[in-house]
Amino acid sequence: MNVSHSTKSIACAFASAFALNGSASATLLIYEPFDYAQTEPINNGAAFLGDGNQTGALGLGTWSQRSQGTLGTAAAPTNNEADVSDGGLSFSDAGGNALPSKGNAWVRRNRVGQVATSSPILTSGFSADNSTVWMTFLFQDLGFSGPDFGIGLSSEPMIGDDNQSLTAAGVGVGLGINSIGGPARSIGAVYYDNATGFDRVTEETSTFNGPAASDIFLLGMKVEWNPDGTDDIISVYNITDLTTEPTNPLAVATVDLSQAEQDSLDVLNISDTQVAFVDEVRIATTFEEAVGGAGVIPEPSSILLGAMASLLAISRRRR
Repeated sequence: MNVSHSTKSIACAFASAFALNGSASATLLIYEPFDYAQTEPINNGAAFLGDGNQTGALGLGTWSQRSQGTLGTAAAPTNNEADVSDGGLSFSDAGGNALPSKGNAWVRRNRVGQVATSSPILTSGFSADNSTVWMTFLFQDLGFSGPDFGIGLSSEPMIGDDNQSLTAAGVGVGLGINSIGGPARSIGAVYYDNATGFDRVTEETSTFNGPAASDIFLLGMKVEWNPDGTDDIISVYNITDLTTEPTNPLAVATVDLSQAEQDSLDVLNISDTQVAFVDEVRIATTFEEAVGGAGVIPEPSSILLGAMASLLAISRRRR
């Protein structure tokens, strides 16, 4: 039986509408959904994030964990460590589009001491001059006095202290959430410039004010790598729309890292002094892939409206 041109066009219209949500891309470089076995409660059989069993995420090696520079082991876990929670975080934007998510989450439950978790980066292709890299993640502060938190790419692991210090002088870029006085905590663009400590530029109005738990945020960092002699640009965002790249950063910092320094960024660090959830860490060369790419799950009505619009256009052309 022959299929009419009109029927083929209708089929193509529906296929196009749904294909927008199913195409793959090679620009996702790192994806960490913390899809590991739960390690809570704390010190449950010496199981913790970084006990040597959590490996296999896209672009990352095995996690380790430090507190005040001391490396945690199964025989001697770090004090008040970060763990793998029982269940992960989820996020939908104001338009009803859902971030793809799976697995459990990074969690720190008790506010005692400090921890830093680090994983070697096994991928490449995110640090070349004249290119852009995005990092996104889900974050929820669990209360107490507001977060003191850092996440980013650096040449050294973090030590696990109040100041998100590196174990040795190095370079790095990241997103920090730090105190600016009292319970107020501000999101900032952070960089390390051949030092153990960071410099930062923070948002004008604090996003977190404690002591109650916060909403779940999808936070992001965009780094624009420029040639030597021209500052690299680090912009941080609170992402509220999964379908459109944001253009109004909360804060912007600049630093002139050389190509060799950029290429030395081989550690992903997550550090916290307070209590929080972290989940769905993505690093990609485009915003689309950093928020799940074609896997973003649109509100059902948006798919149907797109298909109907295509069909109406076909119908008009046939008249």
